[in-house]
Amino acid sequence: MVALRFDSTGSLALRWPSTYRAVVALGEAYIAYEGSLSPEAQLKDISLMMIEAALAEAKAAIAAAQKGEQTRASAGEVVQQAHQAIKPLLDRAIMQLKAQHFNHLAALEQWGLNTVMNQGKVQVRKPRTQRQWWELLQAYVAQEASLPPAEQISNPPLAVMQELLQKLQMGLTQRTNGRDQREMHVEARHTAVAHLLDLLKAAAVIRLVADFNGVLTNELQLWGFQVNGRRSSVG
Repeated sequence: MVALRFDSTGSLALRWPSTYRAVVALGEAYIAYEGSLSPEAQLKDISLMMIEAALAEAKAAIAAAQKGEQTRASAGEVVQQAHQAIKPLLDRAIMQLKAQHFNHLAALEQWGLNTVMNQGKVQVRKPRTQRQWWELLQAYVAQEASLPPAEQISNPPLAVMQELLQKLQMGLTQRTNGRDQREMHVEARHTAVAHLLDLLKAAAVIRLVADFNGVLTNELQLWGFQVNGRRSSVG
């Protein structure tokens, strides 16, 4: 990124935007004013077309990153909805499995549940984390599907649990894809916005030298640049 310094003894200071939204806003302001000038008065070294192309590239990268975030967030909601539906249904299924295998609770490990011995008795441990509940659902569905229909738990029906598992898996996949897409396009956004800002900085310098003898002036604000009074360092 271009680093520029101006006369530190002057009364004015040029402030560069620090966020990608502010850089885009500066680009739009610059194009609006530069485009209002006659072709003869417009810069040639940093042409209006160059700034317009850089701005379009930055906006496209920003939109792509936002789309990735929207995909991730939307898929995250699907995952949470599926999780909220899964727990009460699995609780109901676990109660029935305990009743069916009262004298041999260790058999519940076939459905993905953990069992431990405590004071000579077998105890069934439910999942504690989201991931553990999801793993239990997958194991439960696989075990139920391996049984004859007459031996399957009817409430909740296997079809309902299979549908929830599919919904959960699709949501997790889409959430990961959305996150990866966002991360990839955030890098592209950073590069595109940095390029746009470099062009705008160069344009500001050329304009200062060509029109204002290199002296920082408030007139740069016509192009959207932020010019402020320099802060005093006197304590």
